[in-house]
Amino acid sequence: MIERPDDGCGRCLLGVRRLSRMKLATTSPERQRADVLAVAASVGGHVVGWADDWEVSGATDPMTRPKLGPWLRDERGPYDGLVAAAVDRLGRSDVESTASTPAT
Repeated sequence: MIERPDDGCGRCLLGVRRLSRMKLATTSPERQRADVLAVAASVGGHVVGWADDWEVSGATDPMTRPKLGPWLRDERGPYDGLVAAAVDRLGRSDVESTASTPAT
């Protein structure tokens, strides 16, 4: 079973999905779900929960996102890693914006 509760196996994964704009006709949530489940299965893991943030910009700090934030702040339960359909579903990278800033 690819979706089941945390069992301490070390491969208990949180599925993360995000859309900036939710439209009636979009199939992206289903595509993202299929991608997440495929990746979890490919590493022998399973999904213990979902952090589905709809109508949330990629610029939003992941710690403050309505659904993902509580997981990251250890308010929701144990998990061993995050799985998303693409890196941009997690958020925008601050590393890119600071990489060009000279070190002091």
